[in-house]
Amino acid sequence: MANSITSIVRPVETEAEKEARRLEQVRAQTALDADGIMEGMKLLQAMHDKGLLEILVALFDRGDKVMSKLVDIVSTPGATTALQTALAALQGVGKIDGAQIAKSLDGVAAGVDRVANAELSTKPMSVFELLKQLRDPDVSAALRLGLEFLKGVGSSVRQRDEGSHS
Repeated sequence: MANSITSIVRPVETEAEKEARRLEQVRAQTALDADGIMEGMKLLQAMHDKGLLEILVALFDRGDKVMSKLVDIVSTPGATTALQTALAALQGVGKIDGAQIAKSLDGVAAGVDRVANAELSTKPMSVFELLKQLRDPDVSAALRLGLEFLKGVGSSVRQRDEGSHS
């Protein structure tokens, strides 16, 4: 009759076998993610070429001192106000349609170009000359645009003021 098994002997993996298994896992994963790894290596090289990698390493090496200094700077009243202003500006910019901004900036660029190439007289303009300019379709369009802009700003300010008095 056969003897009963009283203990199970599991094979013990040697350090060399563990290392070989890990290297094989790394090789297999590297083959799967080759494109991403290559892009990451390009990014690291570009950061190294520009000196950014050295700066990041130094920041991580001295992280506690850097964070302490950053907290000191950010906790000053001026920095807090600046951060709040920057956040409010970003929120405002996020509300603006990009196509509208592009159209408006085209007009601003055309106006700046016109001013850069204009020969301006230092002689004061008479009321009659000003009224004559109002008949110019371009001047009229610009004034109408400016007035619409002012109406929009005024409406927003009025709504904000009425909302705060409620």
